[in-house]
Amino acid sequence: MTRSSWIYPRDGGDPVPKDQYYASERAPGTAILPDLPDFVSPIDRKLYSGRAGLREHCRKHDVVPNLDLKGLPNLAYDSDTRSRDDVRRDNAARKEQIIKLVNNYR
Repeated sequence: MTRSSWIYPRDGGDPVPKDQYYASERAPGTAILPDLPDFVSPIDRKLYSGRAGLREHCRKHDVVPNLDLKGLPNLAYDSDTRSRDDVRRDNAARKEQIIKLVNNYR
């Protein structure tokens, strides 16, 4: 008589032989993903190909692919917050202040 192992589900279901339980899950081994299709950048209208092209595009334009943002909550514009123009003005003022500080240290 051979020995066998069983998996007992937490929900109280019927026990399942261990070899059948793990066979139903993901097969072990390395997953090989196909390369990404070529795409035209909406920023500079150039053609980029594959994952390397996507990385180059993101690095060059300092952007993030929208698939990397999947699962994050959407940001809704709230009328009680500052407008985008106010934020741009504050950022421009902050940038000028940093430039002045850097130039004073030279």
